[in-house]
Amino acid sequence: MNAKWLSIISDCLILFGLICLGIGWQGNLSVTGALPFHSSTVQLTGSASGRYALMGVPSLLIGLVLMVASLGWMLLEALKGLVSRS
Repeated sequence: MNAKWLSIISDCLILFGLICLGIGWQGNLSVTGALPFHSSTVQLTGSASGRYALMGVPSLLIGLVLMVASLGWMLLEALKGLVSRS
């Protein structure tokens, strides 16, 4: 498995986790926009519970860990390519 596939798998897991948490979300969202941007607010309150939270949180965390691993792998491959050219 190369870094490209690891990145694709991590992206899918992160997306799946966010969708699961969004489906199970029970709460409110309010957005207030103002011209001086420091006066704008976004408030997100609530929680996700049930089976969707149990599927969403682990897949989101595993996806984030795999994303960091794939980024590290791509960085090491790029550095190895630079060193071998020298």
